[in-house]
Formats: sequence, structure tokens, C-alpha cells
Amino acid sequence: MARKKTIGQSIRWWWNTRVMGFWRVKLSGAVKRKLAAPADTIVFNRDAPPMPAAKKSGITVILTAYRRAEYLAEQIKALRSQTVPPDEIWVWSNRSEDQLLDVSALADRVIVSNTNFLFWGRFALASLVRTEFVAFFDDDILPQPRWFENCLDTINQGHDGILGGSGVLLPASGGYSSKSKAGWNGVQNSEVTEVDLVGHAWFMRKAYVRYMWIEEPEFWDNGEDIHLSYMALKHGGIKTLVPPHPANDQSLWCCRPDFGKAVGRLKVATYQTQDHRGTRSAIVDKYRADGWQIVALRQPG
Repeated sequence: MARKKTIGQSIRWWWNTRVMGFWRVKLSGAVKRKLAAPADTIVFNRDAPPMPAAKKSGITVILTAYRRAEYLAEQIKALRSQTVPPDEIWVWSNRSEDQLLDVSALADRVIVSNTNFLFWGRFALASLVRTEFVAFFDDDILPQPRWFENCLDTINQGHDGILGGSGVLLPASGGYSSKSKAGWNGVQNSEVTEVDLVGHAWFMRKAYVRYMWIEEPEFWDNGEDIHLSYMALKHGGIKTLVPPHPANDQSLWCCRPDFGKAVGRLKVATYQTQDHRGTRSAIVDKYRADGWQIVALRQPG
């Protein structure tokens, strides 16, 4: 049988649990608040409007700001001047050795990250767009006026897929090589060209972005273009294509050549300062062993 507390025991229990317990919690919180560093405030030049409702049309563009944010204004001007202009332009600002910049006065929405998520961040962000199509551009790509028109015409003519302006045809012997290209910096075909992967710029249905995340990337430091194209082909039967880039009509091109191939810039892309060829070859060989039938090895017809 439980014994009833004495008056003295009851007073001590009340003092320890009610009075002392209250002050322990209060003082603990005060100490934590005192020791915590004051929060910094990021002030944007402009707040974005509420997110729109999803629709079965339209284009959202996702750009990046890393080392060369000074080129964003020219990019955004070119995008807003498209014959089929985008509904919105978003910017993913990765952390670099440069100061994080507020570009909300230029873009419709800005995401500022204190972590460098490399190129993966923009593809993760694409899951939030509310338009049917989403387009991505590296920071050294300047689309010509009819690029989006070209992409939509390509899809409407039955060539749906992962579209891009710089396509790579992998060598039959294995590994990675970008010697065989189609697009603005390769063979300039007047017809749609199927390739193994595209880089520099992408245009696709938002629904296709999900293929990026079906399997874990082989490497996180490079190869997002290879990973996306193989995952889309493997899990969705989605081909990778380069829309027409006729030599006599650059208005359709993904990039103005003198902009994309500019030399002598003080700040260059990471891929130009780090050699990722071994990593990219390892990714290609891994996926070919997994069953990737690259264009060079497919049977005609």
C-alpha cells in the first residue's frame, strides 16, 4: 500500500517541481538567448508576388548566379525579348567566394543559398514551377530571339523530349568525349538531331524533371547533364534532342556564339578550371554497363 506524503515531503516536492523547475526553464532560455548570435537579415530589393496557379502552358526559366552574376541582366533582357516570352524568370543564387547578390529587381523570384549546391539546386527548384515547361541556362549562354519558339515548334512536330542547344554524341568505344557535338557550338543541322545528352541549356516539360531524382546520381560534383538524359531515357523512354540550328538563321539558336565562346574573362566556369573528364567517363561507363544504348550503337530504324 502506498504511503501518504507527509506535509514536509509535500512542500519539498512542490518547491522542487513547481518553483525551482519554473526558474530552471526560464533561466535556461535566457542563457540560450544571450549566447545565441544575432540573426542577420537579408533584405530584398523587391518581394515576389504570390505564386500563381498551375497551368497547362507557359514557360518558367531558371538561371543561376555564382561567379558571373554580372551577365544576368543581359541574359534576362534576351529572355524577355523572346518571340515566345517566359511567364517568369527565377534565379538560384549559389554561395561562392563572391558576395551573394540580390537580383530581385531583375528576376521574378530569387532563391539565395548559403550553400553551393552546384547545378543540382536549379533542377530541384524546378519541381516548384507552375508552368507546363521549364528552361535552364548556364550563366554564359545568351539565347537568340526565337529559341523558345524553336523548342515549342520542335515538340509540336512530334519531337518531344529533353531539348538542348549543345548536344553530345558519345563515342562507341566508351568513356566520355564531347568531340562530336550538334547545336550552336557543334554541327549546325536544319533538322532535329537526337543526341545522348545536352548541356549549357535545357528545355523540357516540367513533368520530365522528376526523372533526375528517380535514382541517386553516381557523382554529385559533375555529370548532371549525363544523369538527366540517361534517367529520362531509362525510366520514361524520353529522348534527348537538339532542335534545328540552321547555319543561315541564328535567330533560332540556343546561344549567340560570341557570347558563349567569349575568352579572356576574369571569371570562368568551374568546368574550365577543373578537369572532370575522368568523372564524366566513369558516369558514362557505369550507365552503359547498366544498359544505356547510346545513339552510336543503336540499330538503324
